[in-house]
Amino acid sequence: MKIGYRFALFAGLLFATLGAQAAAVRTEHLDAELIAENTALVPGENWVALRIRPDEGWHTYWRNPGDTGIPTSLTWTLPAGVQAGDIQWPYPQQHKLGDLAFYGYGGETLHLVPVTLTAPVKPGDTLTLRAEAKWLVCADVCIPGKASLDLRLPVAATASADPRWQQAFADGRARLPQPMRWPAQFSTDGGDFSLRVQSRELAGARAAFYPYASDLISHVAPQRVAVDADGLRLSQALSPYFVGAPADVSGVLVADLGGKTTAYEIKAVPGAVARVMSAPAPAATAPAAATTLPPILLFALLGGLLLNLMPCVFPVLSLKALSVLNSRGHERHRQRGHALAYTAGVVLSCLVVAVALLALRAGGEAIGWGFQLQSPMFVAALVYLLFALGLSMSGAVELGTGLMGLGQSLTRGEGYGSSFFTGALATVVATPCTAPFMGSALGYALTQPPLPALAVFAALGLGLALPFLLLGFFPALARALPRPGAWMVTFKQAMAFPLYLSAVWLLWVLAHQTSADAACLVLIGVVLLGFALWLWHRGGIVALGLRLAALLAAALLLGHPLLRMATNTAAAAVDEPGHEPWSESRVQALRAQGRTVFVDFTADWCITCKVNEHTALASQRVRDAFAAGKVAVLVADWTRADPAITAALQSFGRSGVPLYLVYVNGGEPKVLPQVLTPETVIAALQP
Repeated sequence: MKIGYRFALFAGLLFATLGAQAAAVRTEHLDAELIAENTALVPGENWVALRIRPDEGWHTYWRNPGDTGIPTSLTWTLPAGVQAGDIQWPYPQQHKLGDLAFYGYGGETLHLVPVTLTAPVKPGDTLTLRAEAKWLVCADVCIPGKASLDLRLPVAATASADPRWQQAFADGRARLPQPMRWPAQFSTDGGDFSLRVQSRELAGARAAFYPYASDLISHVAPQRVAVDADGLRLSQALSPYFVGAPADVSGVLVADLGGKTTAYEIKAVPGAVARVMSAPAPAATAPAAATTLPPILLFALLGGLLLNLMPCVFPVLSLKALSVLNSRGHERHRQRGHALAYTAGVVLSCLVVAVALLALRAGGEAIGWGFQLQSPMFVAALVYLLFALGLSMSGAVELGTGLMGLGQSLTRGEGYGSSFFTGALATVVATPCTAPFMGSALGYALTQPPLPALAVFAALGLGLALPFLLLGFFPALARALPRPGAWMVTFKQAMAFPLYLSAVWLLWVLAHQTSADAACLVLIGVVLLGFALWLWHRGGIVALGLRLAALLAAALLLGHPLLRMATNTAAAAVDEPGHEPWSESRVQALRAQGRTVFVDFTADWCITCKVNEHTALASQRVRDAFAAGKVAVLVADWTRADPAITAALQSFGRSGVPLYLVYVNGGEPKVLPQVLTPETVIAALQP
């Protein structure tokens, strides 16, 4: 009797198990069926799936189908006490047909659904889960399809995995997005949706983003991906149907790293995200920081070395040249000491600039190389300094010992402190310039963690100091220089005039940043400073009082409201006929018209920019080429702080100006060298 009962029970369970899998329904170009992960339903959560298998060359659609399509759906009819959840969508693939792009699945796909027994059910009972499935299957034509599907399963206290579908469910779960554990921000500026995911684990990943909203992005537009030390950025043109920035953006980020593909479910919040402006490039091809640091350090070293040839450094190099000549008769150890002191001044000053840059950027400031010259107060203080040094070098004033005696010691090059100060001053006045190799090196540095970033800035400083470091350690190199003599007094006085001219140039920059009234105010401060220096060696309480009053008044003028300039958030005025202010929306509008666009990222305080403008961009040959090609010339003026320009520079891996871009016939941008010639510009305009 017991044997017969057990046989009957076994036969019933076997029948129920075999009946649990109904035959697949065949429709036009697609098979569909309901399957279960386990051989029975158990109290609590269970998993079933809609298994669909389109014919080769056909596809079905994701929850956001893209430009066209209908997502697959399930409508359930369930017994009492049974609930079905939403479809758990595996990450999709993008498909294109002409000018349309859509998201879906081109092969066998499992749409997993949780099924929960919410009421007590007797073990041994059999439940029927019924669903009406609808889909759209497409190739060069689209065919709507539907099927009524049943799945009969026994109820048991425990259940084992169904061996027929165990691997299929495992593969299906591997395609489900994981919850994102990293912060994500988005912006919708300049006609683009931009996403940033802050995770170093994504460095080197090939990535694609699929939003849940169908009206956010232009699905057919290419996604532009950039990877830096903080994670991944992605930009894509906004949808023609986009109406406004949402409160948040949800979707799926699919990342392929080392051949392993993982999907993450994202919920991004609004934030400042630098747009990726360059042509799309697989992020997986971006080298990791560890492999790119050595060549970047070499670029920084070469950039610093070439910076010695830039016009902004010439006035200060004249000071160091005097100290080199004076030291020719000194002991070898003193020559080396001066060289090391000068190098220390340059390198430490570069590190100070780096720390300030990194700290301010970490605080959310949109700044880059030369940022201090965007402050009128700093420019005014630099005018004071250069004017005072010029007076000292020209012999108009003789500064004594103490704090103010530092300038006199500097011009005579007698102590190590003077060499250190000269190096620091060389760094300060070098910031308006950008030499070849510097742009990519500094752009890289500002995306890295602190230690690699500081190493790049230190290499830049070493390159700037390298000529004088070599002269100090290899005195034979200095034999080509003339011998010290009385002529050096005349030379020293003559070198004061480049300092005066530098002060005049900075006043011109200040007037462009603020107003003529502010420049006049600084000139009053210069007169007060000159008056105080004239009184420096005059004794008496009256002279002392006047000297201190003049210095105090000159210092107070630096804090005048005229020198407190608000950040510029609008395009700066452009005086050049035929040129117009830059904005990203204007660039995109011109590109949509198929126009060739030339973008000049510049600043009044950038001497390299001004040299390029006068020698190349303002030449008649270039003007004629612009006119013949109907080239739209846009000027991005970074003289004053502008977060939009800073973000655009960052998107091209740059931290400062100049930067020159050419979009030929509205195509992808070409990046031109930092030092231009008419031939370079004209050649870049060719398709």
